[in-house]
Amino acid sequence: MAREVFSHAGYAAASMSHIAERLGGSKATLYHYFRSKDELFEAHIRDHCRRYTDAVFGNPLPGGEIANILAALGERILTFSLTDDSIAFYSLVISEAVRNPPIGRVFYESGPRAGARCVADLLDRARAKGQIMADDCIAAATQFMSLIHGGILLQRALNVIPPPSAAEISGEAARLAQSFLRGYAPAAATAAS
Repeated sequence: MAREVFSHAGYAAASMSHIAERLGGSKATLYHYFRSKDELFEAHIRDHCRRYTDAVFGNPLPGGEIANILAALGERILTFSLTDDSIAFYSLVISEAVRNPPIGRVFYESGPRAGARCVADLLDRARAKGQIMADDCIAAATQFMSLIHGGILLQRALNVIPPPSAAEISGEAARLAQSFLRGYAPAAATAAS
């Protein structure tokens, strides 16, 4: 319910009274669990980021070629991130982070940074198998995530394009995985091309 209030009213217009009313409880009960609206909003951010992590990294990715693994990962990221709920959440967090930097820090630590660590683990395993060359898997993961978060996701967040189809999402993810891998191909693969 707090998620709905924050999503529809925005952070500034949401009140603890309104949230308690939507939950069917009292403001005192809400304050028993959260000392402030900031603390409740931070819990909302962490919850959204946990749902993202579960959706993207919760199930095993396909095995085999790293291009297929990264394309599947990119498709999961885009599928979750392109929902209306995720677009509204991201817009809300960005607008609030300008006024309240700790909000931005909570989101960054719970979302982008945690996601980059998961991707870095995947890239580290690919490096150990000789599928990629990367001196710094965290930096490479950050670059991969930046590629995914640009393109159709940025265009959709800015309302430049309509919601993309599943086929468009899949095609974008495959294209971005190939683009990323061109910069991290093993030396033998680079020499062969």
